[in-house]
Amino acid sequence: MARRSRRLILLAHCILNQNAVVQPLARAPAVLQGVVSACVEAGVGLLQLPCPEMVARGPERAQDDRRGYDNDAYRALCRNLLAPLVAQVRAYRDAGYEVVGLVGIGNSPSCGLDTTNEGGARPGRGVFMEELLALLPELEGRYLEVPRRYGQDPAVTAAFDVRLQSFCAKGDLP
Repeated sequence: MARRSRRLILLAHCILNQNAVVQPLARAPAVLQGVVSACVEAGVGLLQLPCPEMVARGPERAQDDRRGYDNDAYRALCRNLLAPLVAQVRAYRDAGYEVVGLVGIGNSPSCGLDTTNEGGARPGRGVFMEELLALLPELEGRYLEVPRRYGQDPAVTAAFDVRLQSFCAKGDLP
């Protein structure tokens, strides 16, 4: 009997490690348990993205917006950090595994997919996610982002959990 689901999802680093989040913005002591549980319950393996902000500025860094990260050096760091992950994703894909999609972080200057932070929340993509989707364009449109109020507002948390469960189970966005 095959024990592998042959299904994977890419998760922003801080979903599995809240220690990487800028200090005042952490939502949990360790992980975003609801996100992890939804993926695990659907039998989807977890691929953790690296955290370019933590690598570039350390775990005790000051909060910054997209303008502080949108430069050639930071983009080069993002591409370098992504190279091993992209190779891993391609190896899985070439072996017939399904990459369900990607989960980013809303309002993040690096990991936002639909919303970023540039002098406040605004529509747009974070720098790291721009680089990731340029390297793995097949993920375009196959993503969700954890809302900023996730884990703080019960209605926002419940609504996102339902969307993520459906996304993991069916591989399409509700």
